Amino acid sequence: MPGLFGVNLDVTWQLSSDLKAIRAALTSLGSDFNGLDGQSGSSRVESALDRFVRDSSDSRGNLDKLLERAIGLLDGLIEGTAAVDTALVQALGPAPGPAPAAAP
Repeated sequence: MPGLFGVNLDVTWQLSSDLKAIRAALTSLGSDFNGLDGQSGSSRVESALDRFVRDSSDSRGNLDKLLERAIGLLDGLIEGTAAVDTALVQALGPAPGPAPAAAP
């Protein structure tokens, strides 16, 4: 039965960290493009970048909300699993091991 409720905390933590990095990159996208004004040397490229940032803001906002929710769920899973594991160890105590052998 315990195998049904197992979670790989290392993978869960890594996924949460990756999603946080993606969210941070997504959040800074608009300001990153604004910082590049005039650096491309092409008014057409500048115009296309401006349109992209402007037209994708709603989608980026929605994606940000979804990422925030996913990160919260993963972090909750990590914290909840750690709390359950700690409570089980405290309630059950260490498993009895073999008696130490007497020294000759």
